[in-house]
Amino acid sequence: MTGAPPSHKSVGPLVTGHRLDTLPDDVLIIILRDLGLAELVNLRRVNRVILNRIDHLGIPLYLASHRLSHLTLSPFPTQWLPYNLAKYNHQISTRLISRQWHALQIGRTWSQSVIPTLYLDAEQSRLVLGVGGDVVIHPLYRPHHRMGGKVVGQGRGYPIRSAEAGSKSDVVSIVDLKDGQGSLAIAQFDGTIRRFSFPDDPHSPPKVTAHYPHSSTRSTRVRKVVGSEKGDMMMSTSWDGQVSFLHTRSPWVQPTTMNVEGKVAWSSLLTTSHPSLPPTAMLGTKTAVSCHDILPSGPVETPARLLRGPDLPHTTSPYDIQLPPPSSSHNPNILLSAWYDSHLRLHDLRSSSASPIMTFQDPFTWADSSAFYSCCFTGENWLAGGGARHGTVAFFDIRNSTRGWSCFSPGGKGSPAYSLQGEGGKVWGVTEKRAFVLAYDGSGDIHEGLVANEARAAPQNQRDRGRHAPNGYRGRGGKWNWTVRYDADEGNKAVGYEHTDREIKMFDSLVAR
Repeated sequence: MTGAPPSHKSVGPLVTGHRLDTLPDDVLIIILRDLGLAELVNLRRVNRVILNRIDHLGIPLYLASHRLSHLTLSPFPTQWLPYNLAKYNHQISTRLISRQWHALQIGRTWSQSVIPTLYLDAEQSRLVLGVGGDVVIHPLYRPHHRMGGKVVGQGRGYPIRSAEAGSKSDVVSIVDLKDGQGSLAIAQFDGTIRRFSFPDDPHSPPKVTAHYPHSSTRSTRVRKVVGSEKGDMMMSTSWDGQVSFLHTRSPWVQPTTMNVEGKVAWSSLLTTSHPSLPPTAMLGTKTAVSCHDILPSGPVETPARLLRGPDLPHTTSPYDIQLPPPSSSHNPNILLSAWYDSHLRLHDLRSSSASPIMTFQDPFTWADSSAFYSCCFTGENWLAGGGARHGTVAFFDIRNSTRGWSCFSPGGKGSPAYSLQGEGGKVWGVTEKRAFVLAYDGSGDIHEGLVANEARAAPQNQRDRGRHAPNGYRGRGGKWNWTVRYDADEGNKAVGYEHTDREIKMFDSLVAR
């Protein structure tokens, strides 16, 4: 953890130690709520009385308006001293701006290329991966003798498809049912959707505790399944345009469906507990994000509104849709989307306009208009997008577009970054051959503070080797060619570059201990 942030401003002659000593709390709050962290730190140096008042009033006020969504922080943010949490958050913001980050592969390199998925389960402290026909679970351990991010432990794989099923039964989605028992709904490409309970005992197999109805014809294979905030409803999308709504709580309710005529939903999002939206299904189709109301009687096929990408006549498709985490500083009415035309877009759901309020693009894109496959929120004011080639992850500061930078994820080779999940000081992701984490919270500075040694990539000569394109891989959108060369340390570091208008400026990640 770094020291206190430097002071850049003086507080001024009207706010002296004597005045602050005597002001009542309700008046002092009015003064402190407009101060930045550097000013608050400067005030702490006046005397012990002021230090105590800043720590109990000023710093909590600052944290309330500068929130980060910490999913793997130990202990929970509410158990940190406010000043220590403010320093930790400041370190994250500083490292994102200065591009000081660690990059590590998680687990072994998979023997075959797949289109994986991931879910970061904060409640159960685990990273859950869908890798072909297996579910791989990495436990997240509390760090020893320190406060900070949890450490990724060695993963265990659970085969959930039969040997004869092949890649047509690959895992496509993992949904947290939030039932207090750690149950997960696992959706497979062939239309199978089941509820699993994964035991703590490493020698026990997972248990199937429910089957969810879904037709399994060739045309209705599952594209994606997403869950609501409370896990009480799921929405599945199929390649033929059918959208199904499944209730996960008792009593059992017949699923309802609707059709997106002639369109494939490339991305989807379900919200039933939004602070300002009615229950809504969002579907990323060929030209827009269509928003459909969900009534007690079922979904409404006619969109309540459309959110566009580029100005007409140009069209493109959104490959990922994300609302900000509720525990972050981002306004809950901001929608982030990743598009095929190499742009991330932000839409304001409070506005009647269908156009985005902001767009972001890696000026190089490294592959002539490579698509963004995935996106997430991270840091306090940052976005991240997963590119279509070389496992590229691009970072953008909403407040200052000139601060953007990108990096090639560990061992990304020619693969898209298929899925990302962000939190305060990290981005977790998957490419076709491996899972990875990019960390800018300083956890990589500590020995085994980010990923335990046994959970890191094996040396090159110990890695599994196998076919790079199994049956069904191309049909689901997989990329075949690898065009970037990597050395033997490909799983333990990454290379980045700035988003500049002229020459390419490269830099390396820090070496994780």
